[in-house]
Amino acid sequence: MFHPLVFDNIRVVLEGAVYDRDFEGAITITGRSDVMDMATFHRLFQIHFELAQMESREQAVCAQMQLRTGLADIAAEQLEQPLTDHIGCTICIHFHLVIREVQEDVKAIATILNDIWGSRPYITQTVSARLGEHRVEWPPQQYDNRVTLDFHRKIDEGNIDDLRDLIEHTVQSLRQLQIFCDTKK
Repeated sequence: MFHPLVFDNIRVVLEGAVYDRDFEGAITITGRSDVMDMATFHRLFQIHFELAQMESREQAVCAQMQLRTGLADIAAEQLEQPLTDHIGCTICIHFHLVIREVQEDVKAIATILNDIWGSRPYITQTVSARLGEHRVEWPPQQYDNRVTLDFHRKIDEGNIDDLRDLIEHTVQSLRQLQIFCDTKK
């Protein structure tokens, strides 16, 4: 009999819990993908959402949850042989937002997220600017910031009960980052 992978079990629960928040009216799901990369044999599920009341605004902060697993974990699970220390998958959360004052804003964003998450995930911020062809304006008026929360550990079915809290923290982060962006206009 076919047994779903750890990845599949967690994906189903994660996706269902995010859709529950959408049905409650807290968020609006704006995209999702479920990919199997045959070149590297890894799986990736990602779901994008924003606050429900922000769906029509260009400056809405967007959250993206990513669940990944790779060849070693899939093979170890299918072969029932310990090819890795711990069979499971990883989860990362990304927030996409626009900032104007790089040094000041990245510090404030890190503080907001550390207050919510208790300094648990490793936070990185990737700041970029889009320059249109033949329109080089420097410094730019605004920057795109991709904030990544990485937990640097694998999860498995034993962590399924934690997914609701993870989603709640993500929605809370989304709210606080949106308030931050709205006050910086």
